[in-house]
Amino acid sequence: MRTKDTNKADLIFKAGLALITKEGIAGVTMSKLAAKAGMATGTLYIYFRSKETLLRKLYEKLNRESSARFMKGYDTRQPFAAGLKRVWLNYLNHRITHHDESVFLEQYYRSPYISADELQIAESMKAPVHQMIRRGKEEQFIREDVDDEMLFLAMLGFIRELADEHVSGVYVLDEARIEKAFQISWEAIKR
Repeated sequence: MRTKDTNKADLIFKAGLALITKEGIAGVTMSKLAAKAGMATGTLYIYFRSKETLLRKLYEKLNRESSARFMKGYDTRQPFAAGLKRVWLNYLNHRITHHDESVFLEQYYRSPYISADELQIAESMKAPVHQMIRRGKEEQFIREDVDDEMLFLAMLGFIRELADEHVSGVYVLDEARIEKAFQISWEAIKR
């Protein structure tokens, strides 16, 4: 049995993400992926038994990496608004700098490939932000008349649209626009 080279696995993930970005999940085949990665289709099957296995592993990998970035620099000892802004900016920066990865994560999340266990993991990854929102409610900074998930989605949806428009060049974000966008988010959820 041949041993797996982690560099090759990363190359396959990178090629897979590029193909998915160009053609969508449905457009990816193992033969297209092998060609994009510059390897024989048989070699690809050493690393991933099927397209579904590849997609699942890519989703797990990118989900872990993304989650670590979202809460980077957040400290519960910070004043609430400063911590919220840190996480808000992390989400925005992640969506811009890792746009293709973010789009794939969304596509997979809404695809028939995702399992019930993966859905549960995706939902559990929201927990740190929900804890932060609950903290804001406890400290009487955030509206209590709106449930945590709606507050989260209100901020996240706005961030996604801003980042997507920025990446496409339709609405370029600069420091002043980013600050204004955060203020709009803050005004929408504050008490």
